[in-house]
Amino acid sequence: MIMSQEGFRLLQRECINSGLCYECGLCASVCPAKVIELKMYDWGRNPELIGRCTDEACTRCYDVCAAKLVPVSAMEKRFFGRGRRMDTVEKVGGVCRFVGTGCAVDPEIREIGVSGGVATSLMIFALEKGYVDGCVLAGWDAEKPWLAKAYVATSKKDVIACSGSKYQPHPQLLGIREAYEMGLKKIAVSATPCHAQSLRKMMMNEDFADISGIIRLISCNFCAAHWALAGTKWLLKTWLGVDMEDVREMNYRTGAFPGTMRVRTKDGQIHEKAFVRSGGVAQLGRFTPEECRICLEKVGYAGDVVFGDTWCHPTLPPNFDLFPPTEAEMQADPRLREAAAKGLSAIVARSEFGLRLLEECRDAGRIRMFANTEEETEKFLTGVASEKPTWYGPWIDARKHRGMPVREYI
Repeated sequence: MIMSQEGFRLLQRECINSGLCYECGLCASVCPAKVIELKMYDWGRNPELIGRCTDEACTRCYDVCAAKLVPVSAMEKRFFGRGRRMDTVEKVGGVCRFVGTGCAVDPEIREIGVSGGVATSLMIFALEKGYVDGCVLAGWDAEKPWLAKAYVATSKKDVIACSGSKYQPHPQLLGIREAYEMGLKKIAVSATPCHAQSLRKMMMNEDFADISGIIRLISCNFCAAHWALAGTKWLLKTWLGVDMEDVREMNYRTGAFPGTMRVRTKDGQIHEKAFVRSGGVAQLGRFTPEECRICLEKVGYAGDVVFGDTWCHPTLPPNFDLFPPTEAEMQADPRLREAAAKGLSAIVARSEFGLRLLEECRDAGRIRMFANTEEETEKFLTGVASEKPTWYGPWIDARKHRGMPVREYI
């Protein structure tokens, strides 16, 4: 018989010590005795036992983990109603009901959003319309404002406070347990592609119906990597000349698109540099952790809706701060005016509910949406999906050659 401790040992052997763990925190969220803790080290967090589980057989922590095996095909059929059309760009881009771009109408949201602000607008709309009564988002630790952590938002103010990308790994799915224990009945979750896969794996298992049953919407972001916290420490100390303990507020990308890293210290001073144009994001690439180097998923296969920048878009690449469109070009293509103003969000809708929510949000005047042409969709998704295999393919081949485990997508 598998006892509870042995269940964690299985998780440890197959998913943690193998270098596959991506620090989502879902194992801790579903532990009935709450004895799994993601302990912080200089190199990242590690799930560890801090006590003894129930004496009954228990493999809950292992059962929800998608770090080793990702049942993509089963997920898509279960949650999106069909599999991919393999003779189209869906072969690499996942199930698609809509692919395009958009932006928030609210100027406050547009200003603080990383690009178009559609993800923030959609969460607020879902709350205000009653589709959800809470959102699990990535916020900041109140005592360590340079440290990302899960935050359960229940108001527009809460959602806006969490706006913006958090370029560091953190156990986002600890927020699932928090939302459940708060008594929330229907929630939206913002997650990286890997974290979303663990959520879907949990949602496919009836043993977790109590906690997974409150999830109504999963919003994903395009993801190159969740760069190690050491990268943020380097940016603060070496790039901006700020001691971490002096930080009062931090934002990786704010202001004019494509964004400025802005830090307010406790003495009230502002320290800032262009995050993209001055090389901040490029520097983070040096801090890509082990688990990201074996991940081939960038486009959020498990999300109802997926958002990101338009870096691979053939018509709307986010370089309008360098090459602004002419008035004639903006007249011919209204997307260019929005893109030049503050950037656009790339949008992919995979589920029927995700698409309906986007359309209702648009019809309510909260967001603007522009559909890609078929050619734009082909080039955009192909470009985004090809990046990780190019970057990390050699790492994966090396692990296979040495008999080490890799993440499997089936």
